[in-house]
Amino acid sequence: MNKIITILSILLFSSSVFSQLTGYYDGVEGKQGDDLKSSLHNIIKGHTVFSYHSAKYIFKLSDADPDNPDNVIQVYTGFSHDNSDYGTGGLTLNREHVWAKSHGNFADWLPMYSDVHNLKPSAAAVNSAKGNKDFDNGGIPNDIATNCYYTDSTWEARDEVKGDIARIIFYMATRYEGGDGEIDLEVVNNNHSYPNAQHGKLTTLVQWNQMDPPDDFERNRNNVIESFQNNRNPFIDNPEWIDLIWGDGTLNPISIDNISLETEIVVSNTPLQISAEIVSSSGNVSEAKILWGSTYNDLVNEVPMSDMGNYFIGEMPGQPEGATIFYRIYADDGTNQKSSVVYNFYVPKIFTGELVSIYDIQGQQEDSPYSGQVVSTTGVVTGNFGTSYFIQNGTGLWNGLFIYESGRNPSIGDSVIVTGEISEYYGKTEMSNLTDYYFISSNNQLPEPVVSETGSIEEGHESIIVKVTGATCTDENYQSNYYMWKVNDGSGSLNIHNTNIFEYNPIKGFVYDIQGPMNYDFDEWKIELRYENDVISSQDLNGPVVIEVIPVISTNIRVMFDEQVEAASGEDMNNYSIDKGVIIESISQHSFNKAQVNLTVSSMIDDSYILTVKNVRDLIGNIMSDQEFEFSFVGVNELFTDDKLDIYPIPSTNKVNISLESKEEMTLKIKILDMNGRTIYQKDENINSGSNKLSIDISNYKAGTYLLSLSSRNAHNNHKLLIK
Repeated sequence: MNKIITILSILLFSSSVFSQLTGYYDGVEGKQGDDLKSSLHNIIKGHTVFSYHSAKYIFKLSDADPDNPDNVIQVYTGFSHDNSDYGTGGLTLNREHVWAKSHGNFADWLPMYSDVHNLKPSAAAVNSAKGNKDFDNGGIPNDIATNCYYTDSTWEARDEVKGDIARIIFYMATRYEGGDGEIDLEVVNNNHSYPNAQHGKLTTLVQWNQMDPPDDFERNRNNVIESFQNNRNPFIDNPEWIDLIWGDGTLNPISIDNISLETEIVVSNTPLQISAEIVSSSGNVSEAKILWGSTYNDLVNEVPMSDMGNYFIGEMPGQPEGATIFYRIYADDGTNQKSSVVYNFYVPKIFTGELVSIYDIQGQQEDSPYSGQVVSTTGVVTGNFGTSYFIQNGTGLWNGLFIYESGRNPSIGDSVIVTGEISEYYGKTEMSNLTDYYFISSNNQLPEPVVSETGSIEEGHESIIVKVTGATCTDENYQSNYYMWKVNDGSGSLNIHNTNIFEYNPIKGFVYDIQGPMNYDFDEWKIELRYENDVISSQDLNGPVVIEVIPVISTNIRVMFDEQVEAASGEDMNNYSIDKGVIIESISQHSFNKAQVNLTVSSMIDDSYILTVKNVRDLIGNIMSDQEFEFSFVGVNELFTDDKLDIYPIPSTNKVNISLESKEEMTLKIKILDMNGRTIYQKDENINSGSNKLSIDISNYKAGTYLLSLSSRNAHNNHKLLIK
């Protein structure tokens, strides 16, 4: 048996290290205004996108109560609250969009909608009270968040988070500048900015940033979110950039740029040179030094830097393995002084132990021959679910292992070494009680999935990536079954688990190809879903259908299809036209959501329009039928009060309910259309100003996907309707 692999004197990174790495902000020195904003945008754009659902898990790390890690801190109340207690009222948790999603109408529009830098845990009742208000000072106290004040259009956050809120708003305006199919967000110096892609009030937010600087809680949040999304909020790292872009800040004549370490991997107990390009427009730099320490707030040690022309070099003393060192560079030209942002580096440990392969840990049998022993093994992370993750070493049966460890946040594709105790937990081989963790490298290719029948899962499939094909959904009611739905390819039933990272809404009778790590607990096999690509609806013979057309602003229209579309036909301007003289100037497919296409058009006025779409293909070549889609652009005059339209349940069985709050009395035309555009239900309803509740009998309609159309004389809304 190929029992043990010995690895000696290999430099490896230990546990995940948070804080910005050296040189993250290179290239921003000497800039202000739009130039600085553009440079920061290019650094933080293109982040890793997670589902909106996953924010609930990320909050457990990013917004954890330092005194009670099972709780999170609610942003506006400041209360410590159970991190799993989500609901719709009172103090139960909501995911608050700090930049209100209605300011630009980006609900369900990735990546803006799920960007965790913009999400905060909030008390549901307070979230509702804050609504789509702009941020400004003044008003009366909120009944629950008594240190927050409000008027009919503004919200004043409590003093302790004023700066946090401001830096989130300025992050959003910097991250989203209209490129790559994303929205263009701007901070404006007025209130009543809803529903435009704007947020106010600029002068107040600049003031809040100055009066409430970043603290350890906010810095930890930035670090945690970066570990997921791979981008940072730059204004937490350097709040002075807000003054340079939006305020009255002036550039420091000193520039500290191109900071670098002499080696990518730091060797323990070996001196390390750090260099930087330091210049001053008002004279010669007379002093430069490195201030360093073992924590962010304790940079009490000094290392002088030698002048090598415009470059300065300092030699840090050797550090022990496993140490994380924080540092910043300070410079003085005799008149002005400047410090860089705080960077960090990590001194890797040297692994000199023995590795037992996962294949041998599994032992090709039900119980591991290493049960009860502490061993080290290696593999690539194939799924991370918060309190646990999977690693796999190679393709094929018996090569996967479940790791039970809370608080770690490895990324899928990380190659790691882990040391811990092997045990059998209700029939599943797992490693727990970890004593060491080493990071080798990132972005490694994952093993190919093992293709299997749904009814043929056995012990060797445990913890490896498995793929089932042509599996029919036989039970979609996952919410009543511990978030598991069932599929069957004719060989037997298999559970598919909607995890805290990704949730899929299946439809009974639909056929799917599904892949993910195979888990075993409670005497059941289940595939753990990680992201959107884990579930693909197979045997698709239909072309794409336009299900939603949203005029975001007067010159931008978002077109949503019911499936991912081919880029070539989806971006072909010959396939789209709009009546009433509106000219389509450019088309771009969203870089993440391939079912979304954005049209840049000549300016629209308040009116109704018809968009004609044809010849667009899906990813397997099915071509759509020609389709006309009516929509309205009404500027600031919306049909319903923000966040007060609710269509439920989803999916619907015997009836669908519509709850809405209208700004005015109106006649509402309700239609249900099938995917061929045929109207199968139509009725006019008299709507009162304020709250309204409607119900539609759908008991005679076949299961499937439909369009629910709501329109009045001055607006038009369309929504996907699932009937089961």
